[in-house]
Amino acid sequence: GYLGGPGMALDNLNKEVLKGESFVYDDGSIVVGSTDDDDDKEEDVVGSDDDDDDDDKLFATLVDDSPQSTKVGSAIALTLPLLLGGSLALSYSLISFFKDAGVDGSSISSSIIGDEYLSAIQGLLPYLTSIPSMALCVLFVATEFRSVSKASTNTSLLRAENIAALLYVAGAYVAKVYPTITIGGEWNLDLGPLQNGVNIAFAATVVRALSPFLISYSSTSDSSSTMASPPKVPSISIQTMALALIGVTLFDGISVFGTVANAATIDTVAPASVMETVATYKADAQLWNPGLLSVVVGHNQNAKITEALGLGDVVFPACLVAWGFFADAVVKSTDAAEEVEEIPKRQISYTTATTAGYVIGSAATEIVGTFSLLGSGRGLPALIFLIPSMLIAVTTVAASRGELNEVWGSSDVTESESNASD
Repeated sequence: GYLGGPGMALDNLNKEVLKGESFVYDDGSIVVGSTDDDDDKEEDVVGSDDDDDDDDKLFATLVDDSPQSTKVGSAIALTLPLLLGGSLALSYSLISFFKDAGVDGSSISSSIIGDEYLSAIQGLLPYLTSIPSMALCVLFVATEFRSVSKASTNTSLLRAENIAALLYVAGAYVAKVYPTITIGGEWNLDLGPLQNGVNIAFAATVVRALSPFLISYSSTSDSSSTMASPPKVPSISIQTMALALIGVTLFDGISVFGTVANAATIDTVAPASVMETVATYKADAQLWNPGLLSVVVGHNQNAKITEALGLGDVVFPACLVAWGFFADAVVKSTDAAEEVEEIPKRQISYTTATTAGYVIGSAATEIVGTFSLLGSGRGLPALIFLIPSMLIAVTTVAASRGELNEVWGSSDVTESESNASD
């Protein structure tokens, strides 16, 4: 349905996920995306020329010009660390309950329903619990396959991208059950990386849903406008985005360093943080449980996870990269609207800055990890390196381009104030 407000972006996302539809998002002044029924309609696509229509659909769900978006974004920025903390605490509590509380679930269940039936249920349980998550992963992977497809007008459920997504996820599931397949007793076929592809698609779809609420819009107050509600115009302010990411980064650091310090005071054994405990449990689980990017070295019984990256370490930095794409598009659109004859050469785009910041942060994580700050073999909270390095890169580029105030200033700047400053 037509939900309006920030819900419109999620409604558009649902259309893209469930039906593969292209759509028009129109408030009377800004149109994002296109449909077959509106081919003859003049479009003002943010940050794009007519030749870039195929690229615009990648950002269709990143744009939300509703008056409520800033408030919703601020609320998400404040509550996101709390939601993550609650989810992590629940996961850790359940793991501790079944692992350390001395509750033998198998013996209790056996006494109630009998050994034979219990064995049958246990045999089917991994497959039954995998069905919902596999179906969801198919939707996520199909979304990404369709986003790069040129056949945007095909809305059939059996379109090639959807079938390819189903086959890909099925292959990833087999890779979880049989991580290494031996062919002819000589060659090992490692299928583990297929799961990482599913996780990346999952992360990309989450970014599409989350980013609209973290991108700022400023209202205009043009006295010549006859509209009762002046339209919202894009702003490259990063305040709301930074607030959310800094909060998540603090949560990541506290959940690792804070819980390790607390455990060290009550346990003589090398302590593990809450975050690491949950990640290790997920990595060792034999069930289909997407949510962890991992690097596996070795085959069969000798296989060992040497690197692991949670989806949060991908999703939240990706939101900042999405902002970089958006900011570059807004700057390009603004220059074109103002008919700037000679656009100044900018050394680095915001997209490049955020990507480079992520690479630098990843390298810093690996380098610092070699010092084993938390003990041998212990993990580090990646976000405390990734987010600061990305924000520093953005700030440096903004300063070099003379746009520091636009990036870190308030988005609530009216057109009259802007004209007055000129």
